[in-house]
Amino acid sequence: MKAALTVSLLLAAVAAVPAAHAAAPAIAPPGTATLEALLACKAGSNFSEAEAIDALQAAGLARKPGGTFEPEVAPVALFGGTVASADVNVAEGEKSLFVYLNGVDAKRLAKAWSVTTVNEYANTEEPSYVKRVDEGHTLHVIAGDDYEGYSAAVKCQITP
Repeated sequence: MKAALTVSLLLAAVAAVPAAHAAAPAIAPPGTATLEALLACKAGSNFSEAEAIDALQAAGLARKPGGTFEPEVAPVALFGGTVASADVNVAEGEKSLFVYLNGVDAKRLAKAWSVTTVNEYANTEEPSYVKRVDEGHTLHVIAGDDYEGYSAAVKCQITP
């Protein structure tokens, strides 16, 4: 009888622990801050191919055949959605870091970043946006659709 009462009290105590103390599963690795900073495309910022790749890998993205990056094990949270894939391109005359997102509204993301100019050259059903940050930096917020497999994309483009 005493053992049953002890077990009952123990179970009641465990059940009384607030859910806030339970560890919530994190879907975003701690390394997304560097990737977010590179994608912000701030005036005067720069990155090498190695730095961009390191940022993608630190965020939990793995390089796949063909050079694209995709979530390695778990979904990678970024800008309120999850990363579908990413790409980095460093060539003579241009650098770009491109991240495709799911669960993100391109219009809302563009507004949050003050990217308000509609990109007339974008071939998208919904409006895509572009912002010339400075002479060498351009930030793109691109609308996606279900057919393309992403809801929005962000691109930081640097030209010398």
